[in-house]
Amino acid sequence: MPAAPLFTPAVASLDALLPHEGVLALDELERLAVDIVEQPDIWEPLVRVDRERRRYELIYEDENVDAWVLSWLPGQGTGFHDHYISGVGLCCAQGGVREDLLVYGGPDVELHLRPGDSRQGGPGYIHRVRHELGEPAVTVHVYSPRLDWVGQYRLGENGIVRREVRPGRTELTDQLLAEGALHRVLERF
Repeated sequence: MPAAPLFTPAVASLDALLPHEGVLALDELERLAVDIVEQPDIWEPLVRVDRERRRYELIYEDENVDAWVLSWLPGQGTGFHDHYISGVGLCCAQGGVREDLLVYGGPDVELHLRPGDSRQGGPGYIHRVRHELGEPAVTVHVYSPRLDWVGQYRLGENGIVRREVRPGRTELTDQLLAEGALHRVLERF
């Protein structure tokens, strides 16, 4: 007997929204995230309020695309990570989140996303996202190819940054912030 899937998609099809079959380009990913946000009947039933951990619910997946709704509460974030070979389009649906981008030799870039704001990033795009406003804040993320692997960035006691490869269905954690390890560390990059 096959094992039950970890996540069951909320909708069987996004055919009305998907621009075509196959891997989607970055502009298509961002547009799809916006289109999903503009249809609250798709994402609102998947919003979760959990003060212990950030929640993520699968909207849809096929062999080329997966779409998720993420619910964020104060203190919740992803930590710095990349999406390996997947591109991402994301859109804020409610509340607000902050996205940080690493900058070599300078302060990180802070982007403040509010309802309707969207972004995109290609394979290898390194960022972190965290709650900023609303209880919960809600975002929609769409990946192509499907998000099977991520790289989570960690800072060791000796100050060396390492990349931990994890399955794409693993919860990303804000370990660096929780441990205070990023305090003034970005000046070293």
